[in-house]
Amino acid sequence: MNLIVTALVKQVPKGDHSGRLDADGRLERAGAIAEMNPWCRRAVAQAVRLAGESGGRSTAITMGPPAAADVLREALAWGVDDALHLTDPALAGSDCLVTARALASTIGLLEDRPDLILVGASSVDGSTGAVGAMLAELLGVPFTGPVLSLEPDETGRRLRTTVQYDTGTEEVVVDLPAVVAVAERSCPPAKAPAESWPPASAVRRVTTADLAPGRWGLPGSPTKVAQVHPAPLTRDPVIFRGRPQTQASRAVTELLARGCFEAPTAQAAEVVPTPHPLGTEVVALVGPGPVAGTRALLGAAAALAVQVGGAVTAVRTVQSDDDLARWGADSVVTLSADEPRPVAAVLAEWIRERSPWAVLGAALPWDREVLARLAVASGAGLMSDLVSLSVKPGTTPRLAGLKPSGGGTLAEIVSHGSPQIATLRTGLLPLREPRADRELTDHLLQVPADPAIHRAERRTGSDGDALDRAEVVIGIGRGVQPETYAELEPMRVLLGAELAATRKVTDEGWLPHGRQVGITGRSIAPRMYLAVGLSGNLNHLAGASRAGTVLAINTDPAAEIFAQCDVGLVADWREVMPHLVDRLRVVVGTGR
Repeated sequence: MNLIVTALVKQVPKGDHSGRLDADGRLERAGAIAEMNPWCRRAVAQAVRLAGESGGRSTAITMGPPAAADVLREALAWGVDDALHLTDPALAGSDCLVTARALASTIGLLEDRPDLILVGASSVDGSTGAVGAMLAELLGVPFTGPVLSLEPDETGRRLRTTVQYDTGTEEVVVDLPAVVAVAERSCPPAKAPAESWPPASAVRRVTTADLAPGRWGLPGSPTKVAQVHPAPLTRDPVIFRGRPQTQASRAVTELLARGCFEAPTAQAAEVVPTPHPLGTEVVALVGPGPVAGTRALLGAAAALAVQVGGAVTAVRTVQSDDDLARWGADSVVTLSADEPRPVAAVLAEWIRERSPWAVLGAALPWDREVLARLAVASGAGLMSDLVSLSVKPGTTPRLAGLKPSGGGTLAEIVSHGSPQIATLRTGLLPLREPRADRELTDHLLQVPADPAIHRAERRTGSDGDALDRAEVVIGIGRGVQPETYAELEPMRVLLGAELAATRKVTDEGWLPHGRQVGITGRSIAPRMYLAVGLSGNLNHLAGASRAGTVLAINTDPAAEIFAQCDVGLVADWREVMPHLVDRLRVVVGTGR
């Protein structure tokens, strides 16, 4: 079969951007050096490969300002057959939902309907991870990803994929046509030198005048950036240089002075509140994720419900945690099956009858797809990957949340949709003390199968929250080669630490994907974070911004990490680590 493959690509700032808003309330990108999003490079590479091997054709599409044509020129240089650039000032400020609608309409302009639409699994400038699933819902096709491998079967009507999760992989076969998100480790990136790019005239340009009528840009977006806050500066770095043994001793003395090894002060933990059972409904989607994440999600939902005078309904899969009443649920609805596309369809109908105030889920693949599809079906939009929640008072209270937006800033997102839908980074939410247990009503919601998705093995819960809730985490950068990881073991065992990594480390396959911390990975809040051999890119540090104490080790005195830590050692980690272990062994052993 001759496959018709479309790759959707995005231009992103190279490195961190300012995070500021312009006069129209849009994130400011002007003046930033831009490039193709790393995940999109894999989508282009796979599109060219699959179309070429099957004798088909490949097309690249982007939406963005005039300068975004450069990513299409690079895609053409890599080997895509056609390129389509949707560009119009009217599109500026579009949220995920409006972006997905515009891209779906642009795909409709193609002469041949694609058999396969490839998207990047995430983007370094926002990490929404929602556009692919929204696009699939708009086009009425299945979605899967992020995939490490993808190959058409012998019929050419199905695609065999290996899907990457934080806790492992799964073999999934999906019927075509489909939308598939491509993981960064799926293949080498599509990178072509600028001198090989064709002229801009090789790119076909379209505007909103060519699309079906719609409300584009900010006016049509149900979720908006209200303002951008600078991330609070909570670090007062002390940097040591000199002999490794001396540095280690002085560092531990400094950590002791800061109370890093003292037992946390006993405080009365906030108990999960009991909302009013007859008021506004807050729905919490409880998927097959870790128990700690479920606990944090339901606690956050209960706190919101109290503020708006309502109660929490937990919509759960059969694989999810059973202890829901103590964590914050006031009633339970159990899904008979859990394929995301039919779940979203059933929930959309169920929600129309109930009109909840908000629908919340974790920032995990299953929850993201269900809520992204629900955001399309309801027209409500999606606030993705929030690290905190609040209620904006008014005649109609609105849900607001913060998420990392680059440049060491936090964007405040406000929803104007109904219901208000959000995914949360549960690793950064507080764990409230459970309330008294009680009997809950439990209704069964029938969910049909999805005949377009075929799984070799089903997803189950796991201990994926080990990193999210670890007291001590050792973060590894590319400055630590995998053959030397064993040298970190004495420190890890001594402190009972979990290992984490930057995106580049997990992309190399040196540590599992589930160990990635950052704006496109996990968000953690350990008591202590040891940053070893990592530069301190703000996209990574956004995931560890709530660590209690940060100890950094790097040979480069100009490394960014030294501006973001509490204690820094300018040293070779392999030389200083044994001395740190020796000194800390005394501290841990004596409790001082």
